[in-house]
Amino acid sequence: MKTPRNSGLAAIVVFVISHFLPAYGNISGFACFRICWDTLLDHAEILSGDWFYYSGFVIANILFIGLVVALFVTKKLRRLRSVVSIVFFLHVLSWLVLHIFPKPSGIAEIKIGYYVWLIAYGLLVAAHLWKEPAESPGTIPLARSVVSISNHTDDAV
Repeated sequence: MKTPRNSGLAAIVVFVISHFLPAYGNISGFACFRICWDTLLDHAEILSGDWFYYSGFVIANILFIGLVVALFVTKKLRRLRSVVSIVFFLHVLSWLVLHIFPKPSGIAEIKIGYYVWLIAYGLLVAAHLWKEPAESPGTIPLARSVVSISNHTDDAV
């Protein structure tokens, strides 16, 4: 089955599309990424809470591509890749949670691009958690002696 790979391909397509859509306020996913990238590189912000939080989005976006590629090139470190994809999904989900609870809620600022981006991470998690069925051993040849004995018993009946 190629379900994890198909989910990975779907995740990357959805991920790319999300960056062209409005994600927050009136800015696109690419613009949001650029803001996070600028925060990562801002030496005045380094090691602040904002720096860690927004840099997490940059790291998640960069490693998203690597996690999809890993679905195609290796089966090693599967558990680690699953955990990392779950952590990234939860980090992306945290943006929504942080906008739901304050009064007044900032949920109206979150646009369709964010939700599409979140779906991409959900697909990535599904791809890494999907367990492919074990290979069936196929037919097992019987020893000649077993076959010849069973033929002789049929004759006796």
